Amino acid sequence: MNIKLETLNLTRYNEEKHKYLKEEFETGESVSRFIHLIGQRLELSKNNHDNIFQSAFVVEDNYVPIGYLYISSNEKDEVFLECSFLKRFRKKGYGKTLLNEVSNYLFEQHNIRCIKGDVDPSNKNSQQMLEACGYLFDEEEYEGRNFIGNMVFFKESDCYVNKRRK
Repeated sequence: MNIKLETLNLTRYNEEKHKYLKEEFETGESVSRFIHLIGQRLELSKNNHDNIFQSAFVVEDNYVPIGYLYISSNEKDEVFLECSFLKRFRKKGYGKTLLNEVSNYLFEQHNIRCIKGDVDPSNKNSQQMLEACGYLFDEEEYEGRNFIGNMVFFKESDCYVNKRRK
């Protein structure tokens, strides 16, 4: 399964095609706190062909792999995103581009109410990136479910926000 965003592509993990990426992420090319789970997530997602949720995708720019995105969901209309980029593609604006394009895609194509992401409190760059993309820090959830010390950011669909205000 491939998803064409505005400028980036999401390609479902393919063991033969992307095996080298899994190794790059697991050997320290990524700063994801959950790096030990990437291989497992990639392996599990290859069997889940129809559902984009609980799936790992390789993020590509002009068909060049630059990182990965993991989409998970425990609720029908709420998702968590986790992304990381290979070291040589960081600080080039890909994070903002990916977050904006994936947010728009999920809100418009999948009727998602809320998108969330966890960020290590020491990762100021990711915090600033999320805020620049319209995500808000959820202090209440951070205090209530802070099982690994991460900050929780969220962005709600304009459609749901407007319905709540009426």
